[in-house]
Amino acid sequence: MVFGTRTRVYHRGLKPELETVNVTTSPYYYKHIKNEKFLTYIPHSQFHNQLIELKNAIILAYLTNRTLIMPPIIHFTHNFSIPHAPLIKLYDRLIHYENVKKIRSLCNTKDSPEGYCSLDYIKYDSYMMINWEEIFDLSWIKNQIKIINRNDFSIEGLYKICNIPIKETFNDNFNDLLEDNENVFVLSQGNQAKNRYYYRFFDTVNTDNNYELINYESPYLISDLQKRKEKLIHTDSLFGSFRINFKDENIINWKSEMERNFLISHPTLLNVVNNITNELGGFGSFLGVHVRIGDSIFKKNTNNTVDLIINDIKDVLQVTKKIIDTPNSNNNYCKSENKQIIFIATDSSDPRVELSKIFSTFGCVFTLGDFKDFIDPLRDITYTFDKNVKMLDFFYPLVDLMVIANGMEVIGTRQSTFSKFAKYYHKTLTYKKGQNAF
Repeated sequence: MVFGTRTRVYHRGLKPELETVNVTTSPYYYKHIKNEKFLTYIPHSQFHNQLIELKNAIILAYLTNRTLIMPPIIHFTHNFSIPHAPLIKLYDRLIHYENVKKIRSLCNTKDSPEGYCSLDYIKYDSYMMINWEEIFDLSWIKNQIKIINRNDFSIEGLYKICNIPIKETFNDNFNDLLEDNENVFVLSQGNQAKNRYYYRFFDTVNTDNNYELINYESPYLISDLQKRKEKLIHTDSLFGSFRINFKDENIINWKSEMERNFLISHPTLLNVVNNITNELGGFGSFLGVHVRIGDSIFKKNTNNTVDLIINDIKDVLQVTKKIIDTPNSNNNYCKSENKQIIFIATDSSDPRVELSKIFSTFGCVFTLGDFKDFIDPLRDITYTFDKNVKMLDFFYPLVDLMVIANGMEVIGTRQSTFSKFAKYYHKTLTYKKGQNAF
């Protein structure tokens, strides 16, 4: 893992002990191409939000003919995440987590833990940066645009990739390093966290200057982005399923092809999912359901979400009284009696209690907890750049997602990006299996 070398310059609001740490930076081996231009963004929130950001960045890099500098996936265990914030604050947070984790890796556990070595900072131990290409096959996309992986969040590291000179500053002023640089165009959405839905990009000019903004505040023409002469375009948040408005049929077709080829490729993960899918009867033979109730507004809406899910299942299955009255059964019974199998992906810590209404309404309902032995191959996998952290916590929701995507249909939780991705992935799998789902 790579960390910034100029802690005093890049980190504001950190405790003084950070300045005394000797941090090294791995060398960068990028062959710089004359007149090459770059685009990057900064990730935040949970995995599926970051995935939406990446897809939007891929599209913008393609349309502006720029090399995409791709940040890693940011992940914590126990459902923690770094929320969206204005660009400078988000950089501060990310670099703070990087450096505190680095400090903790050097702590002597035999001594009395103090400062960042104390248990007060234990959550930093689970901070992971995961290369997207460890999880997804980006080969089709890399035939369309050039991608360079970013391994840290230091500005020095970013500028080395872009071959941009870094100027000395002693004011601890982030603007001096990033925003006040003639080689860099920062497309910032303001200094308020609420502004993550500020710009909406448009691929076509409207002569009447009337643009459909939905919940965004200001239009930004991609043609204007194409005209930028700076070596690096740096955006802050690119989150938003409707961040880019498409009217050009060629771009729409390209986007569809890109998404069809944006596939999970981790071999062990695929094997685990295939084994569970086969145990459920195979692709398209069970109903996939996602119920999100574990955090934020979703937790408050648990009862309403469960009721909506039950109604959606009934609509899909046209449930008969015979099925409703069937008691919970094991998988073999369900298959032998030709009962409709339902697999629930959920962030509930105790689904048979918290989702008991679903289990009591339908007969053959299963969750990942019913397939614990199938998960074993994933238990000891560690992240390539951090052998001290196991990735099982990261894999669990991906297994859930991919299993329901292998069902006959996906029923999701309203407003959930996880559900949206599961539905998209279901369509992708169906398309790849030769069925006309698009």
